[in-house]
Amino acid sequence: MYLPKVYTSSFLWLTIDVERVEDANFGITPKKELDIDYPAVLERWHELTDRHGLRSTSFVLGSFAQKYPQAIKALHDKGHEIACHGYDHQLVYKKPFEVWRKETLLAKKILEDIINAPVLGYRSPSWSLPFEKRYYEALVEMGFTYSSSYFPFKTYMYGNSIDKKHPFVISTPSGKITEIPVPKQLIPFSGGFYMRILPLFATKRLFASLINHRVKPIIYTHPYELLPNLFTRFLSQVKLDKAYVLTFANTGDSTKRFDTILQMFTEGRV
Repeated sequence: MYLPKVYTSSFLWLTIDVERVEDANFGITPKKELDIDYPAVLERWHELTDRHGLRSTSFVLGSFAQKYPQAIKALHDKGHEIACHGYDHQLVYKKPFEVWRKETLLAKKILEDIINAPVLGYRSPSWSLPFEKRYYEALVEMGFTYSSSYFPFKTYMYGNSIDKKHPFVISTPSGKITEIPVPKQLIPFSGGFYMRILPLFATKRLFASLINHRVKPIIYTHPYELLPNLFTRFLSQVKLDKAYVLTFANTGDSTKRFDTILQMFTEGRV
């Protein structure tokens, strides 16, 4: 079973899905381009991970990498693994299969040209990769060795009803690929909206329960979650649907909260 180096070398797997606010699949339509300095936001990621002596797997959109290639190279040069998040953030199951395949291969090439190294990992936008063998076979053919696209909780947009906790191997006619599910304990809790809204004591207990069951914790976040007060900051600049509230709820102190959670891990208090 192939597992990414960053996954195997630490007590948790820290991941970040590198995309813009506008890329989220929740009906966020800016009236104009939002004034966000994404390279500066990713500098916050460097500061945060340096402070805790951690490195992450960065699942990067190809379209983001085209716009900010130096920021992606900087992540790679600092020791963060660069992995693929697709070309854009449209839901995979809403695309024709061949369109998805071509765009994913394009995104992989964009990333590899920037970092001059192989890109081995894939995470689908919003966990939207259908759990079908033909998709995994295509990933193998593209040169991916692992995916982290399985979300073990069914929602209106994404997810699966079977709670797979541990990494597992999928065999295809073209070879094998490892799928690394995002963990849950009754409910998802280890990233994004879920980690922001749960009380800190509850998050700590859920992570501890994972560890007691010999499941390696996986944390995921996004660059925009490192911006304070994101919910109100751009409220007047976007057309909204109700999911905006879900996407950006409790982002006012998200960096501080995230910092606290990482500190609990590095100090062995989880």
